[in-house]
Amino acid sequence: TQTAQEGKHQEAGFSNSAYGMSKVGVTAMARIQQRAFDKDSRPDLIVNACCPGYVDTDMTSHKGTKTIDQGAETPVMAALIPANATSPKGQFMSEKQVKPWQ
Repeated sequence: TQTAQEGKHQEAGFSNSAYGMSKVGVTAMARIQQRAFDKDSRPDLIVNACCPGYVDTDMTSHKGTKTIDQGAETPVMAALIPANATSPKGQFMSEKQVKPWQ
């Protein structure tokens, strides 16, 4: 928060977009939630964060390069993780792959 207050957040690698920063929060929350789920005795509690990509919608003023169907592929894949899966859990997914996140 200090770099944002000083106006140096972009130099530190953070987005200047409130939307972009909210996605960082969603990804961090997925990691935190998964840690809690890992301690729960119920099987198959999984949470992941995902990015559909730059989709041609009203939100992108129809400048997105993906169709709505293409944008749905990663979220649907995340929703259909099979029972007893050990991975991905608490991860960030994009382009139908787990991506490193720091």
